[in-house]
Order: sequence, then structure tokens, then C-alpha cells
Amino acid sequence: MRWLAVLDGRPLSNKELKKLVTSNVSRANPWTLVNKLIVQLMTTAAMREIEIATLVVSDFISASGELNELFIIDDERAYNGRERPILFSNDDLKHSIEQYITLLKAEQVLTSPLNSYLGLCPTALFIVNPETFKPFGVQKRGTKAGGAVNYAPYTLNRHVDGLIANAGLSDIGIKRKSLTRLYVIEAFKSDITIKDICLTSGLSVDTIKKVLAMDLEQYSPLVQWWDNRERAKDARIKRMKRVRQWTFRD
Repeated sequence: MRWLAVLDGRPLSNKELKKLVTSNVSRANPWTLVNKLIVQLMTTAAMREIEIATLVVSDFISASGELNELFIIDDERAYNGRERPILFSNDDLKHSIEQYITLLKAEQVLTSPLNSYLGLCPTALFIVNPETFKPFGVQKRGTKAGGAVNYAPYTLNRHVDGLIANAGLSDIGIKRKSLTRLYVIEAFKSDITIKDICLTSGLSVDTIKKVLAMDLEQYSPLVQWWDNRERAKDARIKRMKRVRQWTFRD
């Protein structure tokens, strides 16, 4: 299966995901935690670059200081212009968020004189560039029909491309979209239904099925996936029925 390596935009394998993270996180520089957090938001929460770049503190933290396990990304920020629920339920992702908040507070970045929102400014862009210590934000990209300004996350796009290249994965078929495709595959293997994956990822049923058919990394026969694709169709994620919060551990 040597051809697998050149399938453009293919999903990462778990081994490649580990390499992507370890190649871009250094104990000597605590701010490289941001690199891990970005990767986790894409692979465990199906977030796109434009969405990550526009996240604000209040998307993660409530006024009382609890951390949101679910929030609704509005249609203005959603990559496809359609609001959808975003789940921060992955334990490793939650741990990284807690570490990142601790780092922001310790370094006095995005802080506020008030005690609410754990002492951070609720409207501040949450994800900070570890090289400039400023939010990635979005950049102008011409105008839309009607004259409205169009924006794109060029800075974050380049940063993620750099993470992939630094891990030596860019020449073997791994692109930014590979991270979201891994989310689809891992969600399906966790017995999340295709309908719910559609809801949390913003992808169509046809797109999800095509991504699942690309799951060659696990080398399981395609027919096995096909026979079992509806296996969990009656299952539902209880967490999606309510907003859950977890207590921040400083």
C-alpha cells in the first residue's frame, strides 16, 4: 500500500498525529502548547482555521469561571456560514485548555482587572500566536457580493501548514483538511452516528462517507466499514442534549 502516502489530504494515522504534536511542542517553550491546542481543536472538535482564529475567551469560559464543554458557533464565524454545536468533551483537549488558561494568567496575556471569566477579557480572541504573543485573528480577503468585507485566517493557515511541514508530513499527503478528516474517522469509530458527525462537523453525509472510505490507515477492509456503517444509527450523544461545564483546576 505504498500509494497511500501520496493520497492528497488523506486522514492522519494515529502515529502521524503523535508526530505532528511532538514535533511542534517543546518543554523549553511553554507557548508551544498553542500548537498542540490548535491540532486538538481540529482533530477532536472538528474546528476549522477561520473558526479557531475567531474564538473568544467567553466561548470557553463562563462569567462564573466554569469551562464550557459545549458552545454554539454562530453562522458569522462558522466556516460554512451555518451555526453548529462545538464539543470540548475530549479529555486531552480539556486538559490542554486548562493548561493554556493557566499560561495566559501566569504571563498576564488577555487578562482583565475583573475576577469574572477567570480574570481574562471575555471578548478577547482566545488563541494567541506563540511566536508573536498576539491573536492570530483574520485578515481581509476582498469583498463579498454586496460590498461586505470578506476575511480569511491567512496567518493561522500558514502556521498550521508550518506545523505539518515541521513534522515532515506535508510531502506524504497530509494537509490541513487531513486533521478534520481524522475527527470524522475517530468519531465514527467511537459509535457516534453519521447524523451526529454531520451536526458537529458541518459536513454532508456524502462527504463523511467519502472520508470514512479513506480510512486506509487502519487497513481494515472497506467492506467491513460498509457493512457496519449504520451500526450506531440509533445512538445519540447525551452531551449534545445539554450544555455541560467542568470545573477549572488551576
